[in-house]
Amino acid sequence: MFLFYGLFFGLTEGAEKALVGDMVGKENRGLAYGFYNLAIGISALPASLIFGFVWKEAGFKAAFIMGSSLALLAAIMLLFLRAPKININSCFKKNDLAA
Repeated sequence: MFLFYGLFFGLTEGAEKALVGDMVGKENRGLAYGFYNLAIGISALPASLIFGFVWKEAGFKAAFIMGSSLALLAAIMLLFLRAPKININSCFKKNDLAA
């Protein structure tokens, strides 16, 4: 179980942080990463407590079904996330475009 969790965490953490970095400008990137980690930290404790409560009261199957259902809901919500419009010309220096 821990092997799968580690694999999941390793495959998703970089993409999550890249998404956060892509959604804000360079001047606010540090602030965005701070709020991202704050949100993860604040939500981890209640999520663990709720998962443990469901496991204790309804069994491990119900707890994992709840967790996977919430993950599916989050994935569906990501489909509706609007990506920022990127001006490709702002990615290059003026000297790079002349070459």
